[in-house]
Amino acid sequence: MNHYTWTYLGDGGRNYRVGLMHSPKTGHLLIYIGSKIVQVDFKVFESKEYSFFIEEELVHINLERRGNEMYFTFNIDKKADTPRNRFRHALERKHFIQLLISVGVLAALVTAIVIWGNNARKSETERLEEMLAKGSRETVGRVLIKKLDNDQSEISYQFVAGSQTITTVSMLQSEPLILLVNPMPLEPGDEFRVRYATKKPHVNQMLFSEPTPHQIEVYKQRAAAKHDRLNPDAPPGMTSCFVQTAFEHDSLRALADIYFQDTKPGYNLEHNLETYAKLTADNGFLAKMGQVWASQTAKLRLHRPDFLPIFALRNLESFNQNCHSRRGPNPSNLGETSPTYRSAGLRSRLPALARRHPAGAGRGI
Repeated sequence: MNHYTWTYLGDGGRNYRVGLMHSPKTGHLLIYIGSKIVQVDFKVFESKEYSFFIEEELVHINLERRGNEMYFTFNIDKKADTPRNRFRHALERKHFIQLLISVGVLAALVTAIVIWGNNARKSETERLEEMLAKGSRETVGRVLIKKLDNDQSEISYQFVAGSQTITTVSMLQSEPLILLVNPMPLEPGDEFRVRYATKKPHVNQMLFSEPTPHQIEVYKQRAAAKHDRLNPDAPPGMTSCFVQTAFEHDSLRALADIYFQDTKPGYNLEHNLETYAKLTADNGFLAKMGQVWASQTAKLRLHRPDFLPIFALRNLESFNQNCHSRRGPNPSNLGETSPTYRSAGLRSRLPALARRHPAGAGRGI
């Protein structure tokens, strides 16, 4: 006699003991729940299914013939259209919707955290760029610098927007006052373009990479004055041309090379005595300087063949004026002295005439 039992957990935690008895010889079968008989059958030798309810749950006991053996299983039917299954499906849909809502809320929360984190990581410059991109204007601003006692300087700038004069919040920078976007050192009164929000002028940004045309001329003056100071024995008359040609060759970077020609690389990695040597040995720069030299020499020979070129270059203003005409207006006098060309390459190509003609040649003419 085969005897199998299963336990069904009903509502309220109630246990139902389901049992089956089957005789392999006679095939007689009996199914009971607790002490109640629910199914009786006779001569059951093949596969067969018996269905009945426990509370409102439809269940099945299956008999499956596999060769000489009979297998018995107990299953709960969750697909049939019964009140319990309709309630179960409605509850599952409710839970599924609640799950979707929970996942959506969680996803929104994670997205908000990620966005907040990205915004928090944004630099002040990036946030400023976003605000200015919504609507801005440009004007000219002037740099303000206040020296402090701890080898630092307080940098701010001032500009006019409409009828308002706006001064930015100060920032600190250690000496030297060299910005990464602008190789020349900052000085009080330097002029750069300023962008400010049209409706909120206090949201603004000074564009240190965009000096005004007047500021560029000031940079040329500073580079020339520094070059003259470091080279007091240089032949007069070529400083401004030297600086102008350098600017045409490599813009502000060349001016910075001239300005920092006595600076060690450890103090300024980008512009120093080594970069100045490279500038004055650069073939492109030397070619431009050679063209200027040849042009002026030809003009002098045409007008006064008896003038030796080096004497004429030391005494005529035409050489300097030619450079002024190429570079535009000259805001102020750059001084009476001019550069010494320290580079071996520049010395070998440009002042060759000076070595062939003594400095005193032609004197008294």
